[in-house]
Amino acid sequence: MCDINGHMNVAYYLETFDVYSRSLFESLGFSQDYFTQGFSCFAIEDSIRYLEELLEGETIYPRFRIHDYNHKLIHVVGVLLNKDGELSSISETIVAHIDMNQRLTMNMPQTLLQKVKAVSAEHCQKGPISFDLRLGVKKK
Repeated sequence: MCDINGHMNVAYYLETFDVYSRSLFESLGFSQDYFTQGFSCFAIEDSIRYLEELLEGETIYPRFRIHDYNHKLIHVVGVLLNKDGELSSISETIVAHIDMNQRLTMNMPQTLLQKVKAVSAEHCQKGPISFDLRLGVKKK
């Protein structure tokens, strides 16, 4: 994952955020079974900020939370921390709920929306995010 400079290459930041966020999406209900039923989610916008180098041999500690949502979109914020708990990178992703038969954005079913709402509320109880966000979703 490291480049000639001895730090994590930019291509691997997105991969790391993607791989480690999968358990969050699976816990919401975006599973293989849900895909088989004809639904999924697509990332439609990403923002990654590199704050401190992650050097070769360092352990990465990813953390994620649902920051916001509406009936079609979910705003997920992820961070990579180093061993000292220092912020190394910030990721923001907007994902859209997709009808795979039409390959179009559609409203989430109420059961999924309620799960997103509950997880978001749980995440927000941990306090405010201590850095500025660049992305957002409109409330409809």
